[in-house]
Amino acid sequence: MYGSRGRIGLIVPSSNTVCEPEMAKLSPEGVATYSTRILFEPSLDGLKAMKEHVERASLELSSEGISNIIAFCCTVGSMIGGPGYDREIVQFVEEKTGVPAITTTTAVKAAFNAFGVKRIAVATPYTREINEIERNMLQAMGYEVTQIVGRHEDVSPNQFTNEMIGRLPSEEAYRLGLAVDGGSNEAIFISCTNFHAVEIIDRLENEAGKPVVSSNQATMWYALRKMGIRDPLPGFGRLMEDF
Repeated sequence: MYGSRGRIGLIVPSSNTVCEPEMAKLSPEGVATYSTRILFEPSLDGLKAMKEHVERASLELSSEGISNIIAFCCTVGSMIGGPGYDREIVQFVEEKTGVPAITTTTAVKAAFNAFGVKRIAVATPYTREINEIERNMLQAMGYEVTQIVGRHEDVSPNQFTNEMIGRLPSEEAYRLGLAVDGGSNEAIFISCTNFHAVEIIDRLENEAGKPVVSSNQATMWYALRKMGIRDPLPGFGRLMEDF
């Protein structure tokens, strides 16, 4: 039986091509992931509008007990409303479905807290406009962003597409992670569930000598822990192996 130990429902932005393959790669034996998509465009309005589709997606993922937990898999989309916005999404999903829920932001905060870190360097595939939103949101949550660098900072918002993110190789996440690392940050955060990154987390941690958290890695880790599954998963960073 697929998902004999646990089934995770994923709410995925419609143009995301990375989240589902990475979640499958991060799933321990006996854990299965099932997804549904919500319409999305990588703009501030598009990020805010995602919540309008959450009820439909959540009901699909909770049909006939298909999910033991539901994860809203978008980083900035789960923080765009300010501190506590991720908790609003969680509460909404749980009230509509009766199924425990998390968001990527909820998971990332839990990962930072597990490592006991507050000063974060952030590598993203975003534009300058979205980076500034993320910086402000993270700082409003109580974290110090020592540096944030985006792969598409020089792309105008009306030319930016989610496909541009999904086509980036994992080496780009590695390069940007090294670029933001410095003497003052306690951890590196690779932001975006559409940013291919999980294969380089171990290597980046070894090079930087500090924890590395990615959006998909943290989301899977937190979903597993919420289901009581604590299998170490070597090869994808300290978070998946030691916590």
